[in-house]
Amino acid sequence: MAQVISRRIFLTHTALLVATRGTWLHSAPTLRVAALPSTSTDARGMGLTLGAEEASHAAALFGGAFELVALLPGSLRRAGISAVIGDGDCARSTTLSAMADDAGIPFFNVGCSADTLRRCRRSTFHVAPSDAMKRDARVARVARVARVAARGAGEVVAWHSSLVRFGADTLNRRFRERFGTAMTADAWTAWLATKILWETALRARSADPRVLMDALVSDSTQFDGHKGLPLSFRAWDHQLRQPLYVMQGERATEVPVALRPGEPARALLDRLGAPSCAS
Repeated sequence: MAQVISRRIFLTHTALLVATRGTWLHSAPTLRVAALPSTSTDARGMGLTLGAEEASHAAALFGGAFELVALLPGSLRRAGISAVIGDGDCARSTTLSAMADDAGIPFFNVGCSADTLRRCRRSTFHVAPSDAMKRDARVARVARVARVAARGAGEVVAWHSSLVRFGADTLNRRFRERFGTAMTADAWTAWLATKILWETALRARSADPRVLMDALVSDSTQFDGHKGLPLSFRAWDHQLRQPLYVMQGERATEVPVALRPGEPARALLDRLGAPSCAS
């Protein structure tokens, strides 16, 4: 199983790389990400804000830059925009997905779970879990030990404020200290989208949209989302592989569960959601 790099280790390596300077800092990217306007009390907006602040802090260490800008009508092709982050409106996400594909710019779906949006467009990447993933999370064959899933009870979510393992408690605490409220699934997907974009640009040493899209689906690309397993995008539908949580009150049951020792993380996570594209 691939190793997940923790935030502490990542920042430690960041400091070491900055200390060595050299050519790395000269090639650090300037990443401009456009997002739909949001209010200060909107969960997605708070997630974007925290992600942008943390990316900007990391960028300052590397010598690069991260900028979150408002997506305005007619601005999708604006020079310097490397990626677009959407919202939970599926109709708007479908439109933005098509526009981004025409412009050759990656579009990150952080809120729409509709299977019909998973159309295998080169430019669209889904951080939000699909309806198919949520359905699979509820059945006993996906998680035999999760009796709540076998009964079909409980909401299926990508994140919950009660999570504590794998650094989830520190992320939840950072969010609460910053905004005075709990981190929801909508906030987490938005936060993770900014994290993924910055880390991908940094590894690729480029903010070129085409370079980013190629890097996002590389076999070697994976991310730490504080879920204990390395997260990655499927090459065929660009859906983020990730564990989900079936909730009963504040109790979260993680799915899927490995059926055999040493099962590769990607094979395990590919049991959530059909490995195909919408027609």
